[in-house]
Amino acid sequence: MKKTNRQLVVGSLQPFLFCVGMYFVVLIFSVFICTSIYKAFHFKKPDVAMEKTGKPINTGGTAAMVAVIK
Repeated sequence: MKKTNRQLVVGSLQPFLFCVGMYFVVLIFSVFICTSIYKAFHFKKPDVAMEKTGKPINTGGTAAMVAVIK
């Protein structure tokens, strides 16, 4: 059975469309991955100890650490 001209055009575009689709998928995921890596290295440590009392709490012991974590 001989393929029509339309089938040949769609068949020849399939690898190109696959590459374009994969490019956009990788681009979107790389934005999420790079953003999460950037936020992991440039985090702003919240000042939880001064949140409620207004005075810093000594967080040297393990009991104080359990009290500070929400």
